[in-house]
Amino acid sequence: MRIRNAARIASSLCLVAPALVAQSPTAVQIPVRELAPPEAVSRDSVGYLYGVRELSDGRLLVNDAGARRLLLFDRSLQSAIVVADSGSGHGTSYGTRPTGIISYAGDTTLLVDLGARAFLVVSPDGRIVRVMSAPRPSDVSFMWNPGFGTPAFDPKGRLIYRAWLMPSMRGLMAGAGGEHGVASGVSGGSGSSGHGAAGGGGTNLTITPADSAPVLRADFDTRAVDTLAWVRIPRLRGTMTPIPGGMRMVPTINPLSTIDDWVALSDGSIAVLRGQDYHMEWIGADGVVTSSPKMPFDWKRLSREEKAAIVDSTRRQLERQGPLGVMGGGGSASAAAAASSPLPNPMMAMPHTMPVAPPPGAEREPPPRRLLPSDTARGVPGVVAPEEIPDYVPPILRPGNMKVDPQGNVWVLPSTSTAAGSGLRYDVIDRRGRIVQRVRLPIGRALAGFGANGTVYLTAHGSGGTRIERTRIK
Repeated sequence: MRIRNAARIASSLCLVAPALVAQSPTAVQIPVRELAPPEAVSRDSVGYLYGVRELSDGRLLVNDAGARRLLLFDRSLQSAIVVADSGSGHGTSYGTRPTGIISYAGDTTLLVDLGARAFLVVSPDGRIVRVMSAPRPSDVSFMWNPGFGTPAFDPKGRLIYRAWLMPSMRGLMAGAGGEHGVASGVSGGSGSSGHGAAGGGGTNLTITPADSAPVLRADFDTRAVDTLAWVRIPRLRGTMTPIPGGMRMVPTINPLSTIDDWVALSDGSIAVLRGQDYHMEWIGADGVVTSSPKMPFDWKRLSREEKAAIVDSTRRQLERQGPLGVMGGGGSASAAAAASSPLPNPMMAMPHTMPVAPPPGAEREPPPRRLLPSDTARGVPGVVAPEEIPDYVPPILRPGNMKVDPQGNVWVLPSTSTAAGSGLRYDVIDRRGRIVQRVRLPIGRALAGFGANGTVYLTAHGSGGTRIERTRIK
């Protein structure tokens, strides 16, 4: 499996060339700080990471999703034990797909088990000791993908995570147009829509998923789930068509959707970054919402030619990435590759038996474009027309990049980071919603996580592979 250069991934998050987001001097003087030379570097290389966690004694639990294994490094990062790997048929199986980890009580960690829709409980000494059920097992499928944000427990033991509105199954294969059903999902937000059309030996269905998603809180004792907030997610359309063995989803992507991002804080509240105007919103554990003022951001207006260039660049990269695979009994043949993609691809987070249905009144809508044989055979995503690209480059290009350090500061990688010079540059935001400093990473590094006493963990990408570094802010 290929190991991608994370700095290159971040700098091309949605295929926006750095020249399009060049940053001009800002009137607000915010200090820019560097990182110290690494204190420790892992001896062994890793793949792309879906989370790291420093334990209380300095050991580091590493979720190497690229190689589908969970590793526990000693404090020196020179040796590691394998907690779970990609083998099957034994108690330490990681599974066949990349998955996520969730910090639990003390130094205990949960490994998301997609197959069982449950959690594997990892003890502090690196052993899988038991299986724990989820309050709502169907929601486990939302917890593996870092693009959804990192699930976290609040002080009362309730799990906070982001879900996704799922359309209903009714009427999908009932013929041209099908039996009309109502899109279902989490109550309180905008639903999904779609309509069917007869086409060349099967039924093609065009769906437009909701452009917002709920951040939920689940109680393990009562099994109750409540909604804390709604966040805007990448907007895309999708066309599904039946093929032998299942359904093929061919999404149409907007590489510059205006989106939000979120992260859970240690006190049970959540921080939401609103991408429309780059300000923070704080939702307390009691549901009280507080908004902070807009933060400084260098808004870059896009010309018609620049929009066309973004669309063309996105299309070329999608062609290089290849098809997404088939959703059905055989699963997705390229789920791991799509999970590491720099493109926002929430469709890959859907269960393989994704239900879809046209809503009432769909028969009055114009029929969708009929899929070409090349589309259905290859499953390569499409790209929106240049006219659908926003006039300004959004502050956030990819969801799931926000992180919170032990001091409660939120770290954000804004789109302007790609033009910051040497290395990625993060905005560090305090609880008042102010950018208190910017931290620049060395070239070829990406932020992996934090530890105690100002520790910062990075992934370092080079010709010899990807390694983990431990460092601090100067």
